[in-house]
Amino acid sequence: MKPSKSIGIYPPLVFNVFKPAKITSYDVIRHFKRNLPPGFGKIGHFGTLDPFACGVLMIGISGAARLNDFIHDLLPKTYLAVGKLGVETPTGDYTSEPSQVDTSLYLTKEIARLPKTFLQERLREKFLGDYLQAPHKYSAAKFMGKNLHEWAREGVEVQKEEVLRKVHSIEVVKYQFPYLAVRVTVSSGTYVRSLFSDFANDLGTLGSLVSLVRESVGPVTTRDALHRRDWPQDKASEILGRALRVDSVLPFAKIVLDEKLTTKFKNGGFLKPSELTFAGPRSFGTDYFWITDRADRLLGMGQQVSSEEIRPKINFHSEVQAS
Repeated sequence: MKPSKSIGIYPPLVFNVFKPAKITSYDVIRHFKRNLPPGFGKIGHFGTLDPFACGVLMIGISGAARLNDFIHDLLPKTYLAVGKLGVETPTGDYTSEPSQVDTSLYLTKEIARLPKTFLQERLREKFLGDYLQAPHKYSAAKFMGKNLHEWAREGVEVQKEEVLRKVHSIEVVKYQFPYLAVRVTVSSGTYVRSLFSDFANDLGTLGSLVSLVRESVGPVTTRDALHRRDWPQDKASEILGRALRVDSVLPFAKIVLDEKLTTKFKNGGFLKPSELTFAGPRSFGTDYFWITDRADRLLGMGQQVSSEEIRPKINFHSEVQAS
């Protein structure tokens, strides 16, 4: 039997890639697609990084793409944003020319002298927790099947409704007027360009980003990322040894099955919690579990639907076909 082109012959894997600035997320996908060994199946990333930004870009192969919604919904993202106060650009960063400049004395006499500790306390007081934000007009958010930035470059500004996001933490790393460096941990879907602009507006001025680094997505960080020198070349299989198992990216608790229950799960059968062995803490407060056999081979994901039943949510056995 031939492997499905969309599934592949390998288990679901995730590459933690450091995307450089000035290239697109799809440029990285294109490189991996051309240089991974044959049989990787469908490939995709978990969360676009703008060309302006650099940092963690997770790429999934061989069935891992099915986890996109879980990663998006459950894993916060940490960014190091460096912005300039007193200047506004249409894109919210320095890929476009300034459209407005604050020349007020309040900026140069008052905001310029604010201590770092005050800035941090102020921003935490105003922005920690729930945060309503509309997608930036120069973003990849969709309207009528087209990205907002495409509409904006055609001279059409689309107003989208505000969406509830969450700001988990704010740290003012450095303040050397007019430059402000802030590390923020936010829920997925938060536009840091817009957040920085809101920071500046709250202080009484304008602001646009100079640089942006995505430092982490959940437990996946830049410390262990594959830089360009580490990217796959010439379809060599060694790169697979640098990939992450999906259960290390989404740290759900595990259920370890014996041989009989492994067969049952592979065939789509329901499992009873009373007959299962659980391993590791229960994460995220969800009803999802990773399912492994006693050799720690990942079989899929289960969802507890009642006190008496865990159903197969994702069955990797049915997706990874032997060639």
